Amino acid sequence: MIQKLSASIFLCLWGIVSVYGNLHPVIDKDPLSIAVEAFDNQTHPYSKERIQKEIQNRNVRWTTHLMTAAGTFYEATGQKRFLDMSEEIFRCAVTAWEKDEQLMRGRDDFFSTRNVAATYKLLKKEGRLKGNEARRIVIRFADLHFEPHFITDHNQGQERALGFTRMYNLFPDAPNANLWKAYTDTMWNFWYANKDVDETATLYSAIHLNDIITIAQESGRTELLQTPEIEQWFSRYLHQQAPSGYMPEYGDDFFFAYFEWIVVFEKMARLTGNASYQEAARKLYKTGLPNLPEKYTKRGWFLRDACEWASIAEIALLPPFIPKTSTPDWGAMVTTRTNREGQSGIPDQLLLTASHVPGTPFVMSDLYAEGSHKHPNLRGTINYFETDCCPHFHGVQRHATDMRHGNTVILMKEESNGFPFGEGSNRWLTNRWFTDWIDFSSSTHISESDPQMRGFQSITFRFQNGQPGEVICIDKVRLRGKAGEKILHDCNTLDAWGNGVELADNEKGGKMIRITLKDNSIHFINLKVAADFSLNDYRYIGCDWKHYTTDDRIKSPMSFKIRAYNKIRKPVEDYVHEEVGVLFNPNIVRTAKAVNKGKDSYGEVILDNHCVDGSTLQRRMVLTAEGILILQDHLIPGEDTEGYTAGSIWQLYQMDERGENWFSTHGGKKIYRDTPNAGQPWKDASGNEIEKRQLLVYFEKQPDRSYGFQKQEYTIQPTTVFSKQCVTPFEPLTFVTVIVPYSIKEKAADIAQSLSTRTQDGCSTVQIKNNKEEITVQINMKGSWNVSRK
Repeated sequence: MIQKLSASIFLCLWGIVSVYGNLHPVIDKDPLSIAVEAFDNQTHPYSKERIQKEIQNRNVRWTTHLMTAAGTFYEATGQKRFLDMSEEIFRCAVTAWEKDEQLMRGRDDFFSTRNVAATYKLLKKEGRLKGNEARRIVIRFADLHFEPHFITDHNQGQERALGFTRMYNLFPDAPNANLWKAYTDTMWNFWYANKDVDETATLYSAIHLNDIITIAQESGRTELLQTPEIEQWFSRYLHQQAPSGYMPEYGDDFFFAYFEWIVVFEKMARLTGNASYQEAARKLYKTGLPNLPEKYTKRGWFLRDACEWASIAEIALLPPFIPKTSTPDWGAMVTTRTNREGQSGIPDQLLLTASHVPGTPFVMSDLYAEGSHKHPNLRGTINYFETDCCPHFHGVQRHATDMRHGNTVILMKEESNGFPFGEGSNRWLTNRWFTDWIDFSSSTHISESDPQMRGFQSITFRFQNGQPGEVICIDKVRLRGKAGEKILHDCNTLDAWGNGVELADNEKGGKMIRITLKDNSIHFINLKVAADFSLNDYRYIGCDWKHYTTDDRIKSPMSFKIRAYNKIRKPVEDYVHEEVGVLFNPNIVRTAKAVNKGKDSYGEVILDNHCVDGSTLQRRMVLTAEGILILQDHLIPGEDTEGYTAGSIWQLYQMDERGENWFSTHGGKKIYRDTPNAGQPWKDASGNEIEKRQLLVYFEKQPDRSYGFQKQEYTIQPTTVFSKQCVTPFEPLTFVTVIVPYSIKEKAADIAQSLSTRTQDGCSTVQIKNNKEEITVQINMKGSWNVSRK
């Protein structure tokens, strides 16, 4: 039977007080005790009947997670009640699975194989399973989840590989054991060839890293992770951590991936002997704990959130950490990565900071924006900004892929009544025709000799949250690109359409496709058309469409995604899809750099084809030691920008005050509609509210320029503030934007009054009176910059 942790190993849980200090703002408990209490709260009331109901509902992912989480808490604490819980869940599942194999399958159940294997191993070790008890059904579970062709550098692949590494270790004589082993070897070799994973979102990166480390430890490959190349890969995430300890979000992500990164950094520390990784885990733990959403601690039946706390228990099981080295303090840099095709040295994140010491200002800009979970339309925007351990900006929402969701300069055809989102372009509006596209350039290559060739084999239209009886009309499905437009289906017949459609008359005397939704669930309408083409000719796939409801409402919040299935379909590269209404940005990074002078930082990125082919954005940034961020954006509109408007935009989670050319927020977290503690101030590691949490956005005044704000309708309803003007093709224009954090004791109007900006002959000068000091920042378009104080 397992013994309680010895004092030396238990204290190794980040050194408890010696490393982590005062661990909780209210209850001075060690991390494991906090995790146990939270787990108990979130599995209340636990009962066998409740577990059986979850199993019958085919909640395979989270019931298997729960059995493993309970087992992990048992191993960490020695409390028999957790082993009893783990065994009961396992037995309930096995009993149900033996009666009905369909109950083994559920949504995202690729996570489950590793959990079933881990629980089986623990129960055997503790004598709760005798002889071959449950062996057959566990092997059957593995075989039902075995997908030998699912080879990819992605968390879904690594989760599968970890599961079958464990299954092989348990059952090397199983009928398909050799196939399991061949799969895990192939998976390892696939990612290890590049020594990187092309999955670009903070949370998912933590998942695949944790899986890879665990696979190495359980398959005898640990030494392969103790090389300079792998340490360079690990260090990329160390550098991306904000000085506060938060992990900035980018791509399809959640802020701040708390539990996953704590355990990953602790494992990295032991693999490398580098104390900086344990320091990273400590900072994230201390900073994140008082800022966790209430959902992680409230009492009730919350399986997903409960299981997260097992990461803290897992750390208690790691061997004591013996530091051998540490990473010297670092400053501004551009990190790099390797993509799935093996191309290395690609700019990844531009980081501005003078140090990783808590309280130091920090900026991140996502330059790569490719790979799995990417947000390519947000390439080059500022996706994270922090001063004094306060996250002033950390993204607007997980699936916000429109370039207007970032902090950048946009170039678009302005519509009436609203900027940057025209009132008439709101896709919730009914009885109005829209034209929407997906950008198919990120699809899989279909030609080894011509990397521009693409192909798709079918199109699906996906509708969700529509009203029962709501009608969608579709017309002229087509390609668009440099070669113009090409009709894929004229919608004059039902040929190639799947079920759920009918032919109807359109307003122009022709025909169109009509779809009537039966309910507000998810509906898929299929169109069997296919095409191969060069991106030199076509890039976008789209259609004309409109929707209306039976009760003639003006707006209906229906979600509509256009999806095209790749001709060559690979795991996690099956299709390309996008929500309608997205403003695309096809830009590419020409150059990027980041440097320091003392405690001030400078970053520069040049983006070609910004918003419109042939247009260029030259963004130059200075982040001062005081946390003031100055952006000089030099935009050169291309040939096809006649009638376009350019605007410098910044997202505020809420707007509280404004002047002619400045806007401010009193600070606070994102306002999610269903989150009780939304909008509350950020707290420091001691649990105290951060005073310097307010933010002022100041736009330089220029002739022909106007300033304003717009509250958005998507999930968190942020306010986009902007400075805009009409453009003329090939006539450059420069935007200067100053972002000033300030204390709750200061007044926004006084801050704005203390600012002055002037741009002349390509040189921008910004002067700020900061208390009794005057700061002058100069940036010119040749890349020289200076910060002086007097």
